[in-house]
Amino acid sequence: MFNTHFNTVTSSTFKLSIMAVIGLLSFSSSAADNSQHVPHSYLIQQEKTVSSTVKQKFRQAQDNTDKLKQAMIGYRGGSADNKRLYLEQMISLAHDRQALLSELLELEPSAVAKVALNTKARKGMPEKVQAMLELEQTLEGEFEVFYEDYEDHSKSRLRHVLNTSQGFVEVYGSFQSRFNTIRSGTKVRVRGWKFSNVADKSDAFVVSDEVDGLAILAQDSTTTATVTSSASLSNTFGDQRTLVLLVNFQDNPQQPWTIDQVQDMIFGKVNDFVKENSFGQTWLSGDVRGYYTLPLNSSCDYKGFESYINAAAEADGIDTSSYLRKVYIYPKVDNCGWSGMGTVGGNPSRAWINGAFRLNTIGHELGHNFGLHHAQALECGTNTVGGTCYNYSYGDTLDIMGTSNGHFNAFNKEQLGWIKPSEQEVVTVTTSGSYSLEPYETAPAGAAKGLRIKRGTDEASGQPLWYYIEYRQPIGFDSFLEGQTGITDGVVFHAVTGDDLSSVQLLDMTPNSVNSDLIDAALVAGNTYEDIEAGISITTEWADSTGASVHVSFAEPVCVLSTPSIAVVSNQETGVEPGSTVGYSVTVTNNDEQGCVTSNFIIEASASNGWDTTVSELNLAPGMSDTVYVDVTSDQAAVDGSYVITFNVENVSDSSYKASTTANYVVESALEACLLSAPSLILSTNQNGGFEPGSTVSYTATVTSQDSTTCDDANVTISADVPSGWSANSGSVTLIPGETQSITMNVTSSPEAIDGIYGVSIYAIHSADLNLNTDQVVSVSIVSPVMENGAPIAINDTVTLTSKAPVTIDVLMNDSDPENDTLEVISVTQGSKGTVQITSNGQLYYSPAKNFKGSDSFSYTISDGVNTASASVSIGFDSSDSDTSTGSKGKGKNK
Repeated sequence: MFNTHFNTVTSSTFKLSIMAVIGLLSFSSSAADNSQHVPHSYLIQQEKTVSSTVKQKFRQAQDNTDKLKQAMIGYRGGSADNKRLYLEQMISLAHDRQALLSELLELEPSAVAKVALNTKARKGMPEKVQAMLELEQTLEGEFEVFYEDYEDHSKSRLRHVLNTSQGFVEVYGSFQSRFNTIRSGTKVRVRGWKFSNVADKSDAFVVSDEVDGLAILAQDSTTTATVTSSASLSNTFGDQRTLVLLVNFQDNPQQPWTIDQVQDMIFGKVNDFVKENSFGQTWLSGDVRGYYTLPLNSSCDYKGFESYINAAAEADGIDTSSYLRKVYIYPKVDNCGWSGMGTVGGNPSRAWINGAFRLNTIGHELGHNFGLHHAQALECGTNTVGGTCYNYSYGDTLDIMGTSNGHFNAFNKEQLGWIKPSEQEVVTVTTSGSYSLEPYETAPAGAAKGLRIKRGTDEASGQPLWYYIEYRQPIGFDSFLEGQTGITDGVVFHAVTGDDLSSVQLLDMTPNSVNSDLIDAALVAGNTYEDIEAGISITTEWADSTGASVHVSFAEPVCVLSTPSIAVVSNQETGVEPGSTVGYSVTVTNNDEQGCVTSNFIIEASASNGWDTTVSELNLAPGMSDTVYVDVTSDQAAVDGSYVITFNVENVSDSSYKASTTANYVVESALEACLLSAPSLILSTNQNGGFEPGSTVSYTATVTSQDSTTCDDANVTISADVPSGWSANSGSVTLIPGETQSITMNVTSSPEAIDGIYGVSIYAIHSADLNLNTDQVVSVSIVSPVMENGAPIAINDTVTLTSKAPVTIDVLMNDSDPENDTLEVISVTQGSKGTVQITSNGQLYYSPAKNFKGSDSFSYTISDGVNTASASVSIGFDSSDSDTSTGSKGKGKNK
């Protein structure tokens, strides 16, 4: 199953802190005889490629960031036209920078932290630019820490996901920090930068490298400690109640293993492995349930399907909370890549087995669940340590956390509590003498299982460096060592830094034997290993089936000079004006061996021409540290930007022992204070004249920002104050200082408005300060329309007489007016056979003449007061009617 990817360490001593993954090497899962060698020249070239890529991307990101800051300075002080050009430049720079940081995030998170923009640097940047920038934040939540273990180990990774009140976010920390020692379920506070839509993730968070970047919290969210070391592992003794859930998917409902097979694997082989490793102090018990077919297609979304699994189990009557550990096993999903995944610690711990139903994978993920990291190996060519070295993650060929099914190494067992210094099962060697080791795999019988020898101090972390020594035999789960005399005929060494569980490395004690020679890594009987720098000599005196004897000698202290360490902290919190002096706290550590005398060190800074720096001195005994202050004063003519200052320390007695580091000096000229002002407002009417009630009048409102050039963009609201019953729209514009924009304002009068002149006030209001407003009053003239008067309508009338008697005719009865005006008869003509008069009530009185015979007619004219109309009246005679009849009165309406 296991391949091995490796890291490179170049050192005159033994620097375990540099972890740059660069390649791939394969080992057999049961024996190392079939190992495949990758030439060192190839490995070195790969390391250079990765290292140069990181450096190149970092330089590009740093240059891009500086250009972005410069563009922002131009944007703040530019004219309206120049601001638009600077804005386009900043958007382009921010886009390219986002892509660069996305790549760096995966390669080296600490490089991202070095170029991240703080809140002050973001301030005032346009929203379109800020949308592509990281956001400085402090988050709290619970860590979910887990390993994804791939068949191709170069892809394997340790992931940290923070569960916050706002959701989940992937967290990245420096590969050189103790960030990787945090275990799942730990409540933390992280300070750093949140990135959106990078590295194919919705969100990512980069932790600051500062001391307070990562803090462990108590349950009440109070800080308990910054992360400096691993706490001892918990939940490693006694019964480990384990729930195994068998799962498949709706698109792949196969059941490749029976309940009995799984029971035999987990509570048989894996349990036997744990019991043997812990010498009976720890064991597994529990239940196997399933299969549960999830209502999902085959997926790698472990969080998504985990909720379905637990819901199905609880619906099946299983109290999932009663188990300390959970294991999910399902048919292989090819596109996941990883074969196993396990949380580092956690309560409950969880393991996901993606089709890899074997002891090597399940036991490996259970090791993570106990809190262990990968078992590594260090290969230094012809040296055991020192020179150019390669750190092989998974490279320990003796350990299930590496490439075999073998026992956990002695350091890991000590951290698990399964072998105890208090019981002399792990002996710390401090004096010269012979020490006995019994076979590592058998139950403790009085002799030590491991020896621990201090070999120095790690320059990067200040933690002690240890050798752990154990005596492996082909017993139990280490039986695969049968015939491997290069392991079983001597003692095995591991290197450890402090109590860092991620630092353990198998060492090659016979580096000149064969290629990829961890198959004979032991220091066999009769051989001696000397660590000259540590002053330690270790000899395997004898080794047989009963145990081994190791003789340790500590030499008298001799003077071995070493390169000093230097660290710098800037006292600059914000950018300073050109010509300012900034102090830096420079801490120097004398790494000479204890046999050396006190050394004198010169500390100085290198800066650009025209800059001034101070020089300091320190006298330090071996192993001692002290801090001095170095001042750097920039040139009065320095332009705004970030400058790299190099700090150097040199041993006066031997100038070849020197070191350097860098820090930034930020020049930021004082900006003119932002002066907010009321915006200007100019109104122009888009129509002229009077307006009918209910109509809309349109105005163009032209608004100009009067803020000073150093101010941020202004949001200006335009609104209107109108008479009751009227309405008007409102709007807003965003203006850079000096910018002008226009919007249309529509004012609608009330349909009931009476004729007259009305005042309307239109305001431009600065959102940053409502008192900063400008108003203009416009007059709106309301004029009701004059209606045209229509002529009345006169209808002809017909009257039939039955006698020659006078008759009254109501001619208005059938006449009308369009506006319903009152009508009156204003004139009549006379008939030829009778006379016509207008009565007082507006009717007509017709009197036939004595000679009336047959018919007669006349006309009349009506008026509505303005217009007139005429009609005729026809008079007929019907002699057949009674002579006493007065005839018809006609038809009409007097209005």
